[in-house]
Amino acid sequence: MGTIRMDRRLFLKSAGATAGAVAATQVGCLRYFKKGRSSAAETKEIPTTCELCPNKCSAIAVVEGGFVRKLNPNPENPKSRDMLCARGNAAIKQVYDPDRLKQPMIRVGARGEGKWKPVSWDEAFDFAAKKLSEVKDKYGPEASLWSSTEGFQEVFFKNLGLAFGSPNLVRHPTLCLASVNLAYSATFGTVPSFDLLNSKFVIMSGANRFESIITPDTMDLIGGVMERKAKLVYLDPRFTVTAAKADEWYPIKPGTDLAFILAMIHVIIAENRHSKDFVAAYTTGFEQLAEHVKQYTPEWAEKETEIPARDIVRIAREFADAGARALYYAGRRSSWYQNDFQMRRAQAILNAIVGNWDQMGGMVPNAKLPKGEFLFMPWDEPKAPRVDEIKTAFPLAAAGDGVYLKLRENVLSGKPYPVKAWMVYKQDPMNSLPDQAKTLKMIEQMDFIGVIDVQMSDMAWYADVVFPESAYLERTDPVEVMPGIWPAVVYRQQVVKPIHDTKPNLEIVQGLAKRLGLGDYFDYTIEQWVEAEFKDLPIPMAAEHMKKHGVWAASGQPSYGKTLTPDHRFVTKTGKIEIFSERLQEAGYDPLPVYTAPVQPPGDRFRLILGRVGYFTHANQSNNVWLHEFMKENDLWINPKPAGRLGIKDGAFVSVASSVGSVKLKARVTEEIRPDCVFMLHGFGKKSKMQSLVYNVGASDAVILETAWDKVSGNAAFHETFVKVANA
Repeated sequence: MGTIRMDRRLFLKSAGATAGAVAATQVGCLRYFKKGRSSAAETKEIPTTCELCPNKCSAIAVVEGGFVRKLNPNPENPKSRDMLCARGNAAIKQVYDPDRLKQPMIRVGARGEGKWKPVSWDEAFDFAAKKLSEVKDKYGPEASLWSSTEGFQEVFFKNLGLAFGSPNLVRHPTLCLASVNLAYSATFGTVPSFDLLNSKFVIMSGANRFESIITPDTMDLIGGVMERKAKLVYLDPRFTVTAAKADEWYPIKPGTDLAFILAMIHVIIAENRHSKDFVAAYTTGFEQLAEHVKQYTPEWAEKETEIPARDIVRIAREFADAGARALYYAGRRSSWYQNDFQMRRAQAILNAIVGNWDQMGGMVPNAKLPKGEFLFMPWDEPKAPRVDEIKTAFPLAAAGDGVYLKLRENVLSGKPYPVKAWMVYKQDPMNSLPDQAKTLKMIEQMDFIGVIDVQMSDMAWYADVVFPESAYLERTDPVEVMPGIWPAVVYRQQVVKPIHDTKPNLEIVQGLAKRLGLGDYFDYTIEQWVEAEFKDLPIPMAAEHMKKHGVWAASGQPSYGKTLTPDHRFVTKTGKIEIFSERLQEAGYDPLPVYTAPVQPPGDRFRLILGRVGYFTHANQSNNVWLHEFMKENDLWINPKPAGRLGIKDGAFVSVASSVGSVKLKARVTEEIRPDCVFMLHGFGKKSKMQSLVYNVGASDAVILETAWDKVSGNAAFHETFVKVANA
C-alpha cells in the first residue's frame, strides 16, 4: 500500500471547524443558564483544574448567581497552552447533567436489574461497612479488591484500601501505559517528555495525537509540524486525522512496528550514522546491539511490515540526520500487542543512539517541583501477598498498580486465595477490561461491591451500593505537581456548592473509615491536607497565590543537558542508558528487543483495532449531552474489498463476533482502514439505563475483546482479537 502525503491547507480547515465546535459548546452553555440568570447576579472568576481527562489543564470558571456559566482556559499553565478542549468546556454539563448520581443508593433487585433504593449517607456507610467487615472477618482483609483510576483524590481511596489491610490495589496503567512506562524506565531509569515543539523529525506509531489529545503534545505537534514544517512520519493501519496531517502515512501491517524500528536501527548502525560521542559517553550495550540488529535488514522488514525497504532506508537516514532533534514518539496507551514492551524498548534504543536524550527537540527528563506533605497516622502494611502474584508473574511491573488481567484470572480461579469484596473508585471495569462476560463472572463471585463515581457507570449499575461523588467543580482537591519540560503546580478548588446530595471522595472515605474502625487514619480536612502541601512550594505566599491563580509554573525557557555531565548517574543498574539490559536478562526476558512475527487472522476473520477521539476519555463522557452531539454512536470501520465480498453496505447493521462474545452495530465502509482490520470506537453500548444517551446505543468493544497481555509488563493487549463480520 502506498504513501499518502499531507496537504497542510487541510489542517487550517480542520482547525477552523474545531474552533467552531467549541464556540457552539459555549453558546449552548449560555442558553442552558439563560432562563435562571439575573441581571443583578454577582459574577466571579474562579481558577481551577479540569478533571475530564488526565491532562490537568487549568481553567477559569465564570460563576454567576451560584451557577457555572462558562469555562475559559487559564493562560498561566504552560502545559495547556492557553487552551481548553471540547471535553474541558463540557465539564459544565457534568454538573448539571440530569443523568448524574444525585444521592446514595442501595440495590434492592438482582445485580444489573436496575432496582435501587435512595438512602441517607449514614445508611449507605453502615451498609457498606457491615459488608466489608463480614468479608474481612471470614476471609481476611486481602479478600477485598480496590480498583481506581487517576484523580487528585485517588490517594484517599488507595489509603483506605491499605489501612483496611488489603494488598490488592489495582489501577488504570495496567490497561493503558504500563508497557511504555516500563520500557523507557528500563532503558533510561525514567520516563521522559518529548519536546515536539522543537523537533525536526517525528515518527509516530499509532499515537493518534490530533484526535487523542495529550497536552502539551497535541498543541506542540501542531506548532512543530504544522507551523515550523518539521517532518512527521506516521504508521497506523487506519487513516486517522493524524495520518491526514502527516507528511507520510504508512498503513503498517498490525503488530509489526518492532520490525520497522529494528530495521531503522540496522540502517543507522550499518551506515555509521549513530551519535558516536553520545553512545560512548552515556550508554552501555551498543556493541551487542550492533551485532543483534544485523539480521533485521530493511528487505526483511518490508516483508513483515509491508513498508517498502527503500522507504525504511530513507526514513532511517533522515531520522539520523536530524540527530538530537529527531524523535520516535512513545505515545501513551501502549496496550496493543503481547510484544508491546519490547516494541517500546526498541523505540527508546533508537532514540538513544541518535543522541536525542536531554536535548532541545528530543527526549527531555522531567523537571520536578517540590510540595509539602501532610503527615497522617501510619497503618500496618498489608501482610498477605497480592492476589495477582505480580512478584513472580511480572517481577519488573509496578507493584503499586498491579496487573489487572492476571488479577482477574486469579480471582475467578479462587487462587491463591478468594476475593469477595470489590470497591471501585472512578473506574468502569465493565468497559475498561476485555471480555465483559468474564468480568460479569467476577462480579457474580463477589459478596459485596461498592462504587464511588459521579455517574452511574456500567460497573456502578452492577454494584450493591453507589456513593455519588461531587463533580470536580463542586469540590476542593489536593495540590498536584506536574513534572515535565515546563513543570507546574495546579490547584483544584471548589467553584460552586454541590447541587445534589453528593460528597467529595475524602468525605466518603472518612464515612467508611469511621465505621470500619479506621477513622484515626483519616482525621483531617481537605483544607489541612492542602495547607500542608502549600508549605514547600517554591512560591512566595503559596496559599494565596494558588487560590488566586490556580497554577504556578517555573518561569523561563526549559533547561536542557542537565543530565549530560560526567558525574551524572542514570537510575539504572549500570548508571548509564542501558541499550543491553542486564536487569531484563536476570528477570528472564530478552535483554535486547527480539522480533516474533504476529499471528495473522484466518481468511474469514479480521484483526480488531481500537482507538480514541478527542470528544471522550476512555469509556467516559459519551453520555455528556454536549459531547454526544459530536458522536452519537460508534460504528465498525471495514475496507470496501472485504465488505464487497461479504455483501456489507455502508450504514447497514453487522454482527461482529469473537470467541468470547458478539455485538451488533452499523458498518462504515471506508478506504481508511486496511483490508485485514476492522475498527470500532470505545465507550458505547452501555448497560446502565442511567446513561440514557448511550444505553444500548452502538456496541461495547469489551464484549468481544479477548484476554491477552504483554509478556513483560502485564499490560492488557487489546489488539490481539480476531473477529468475524457478517450482515446482521
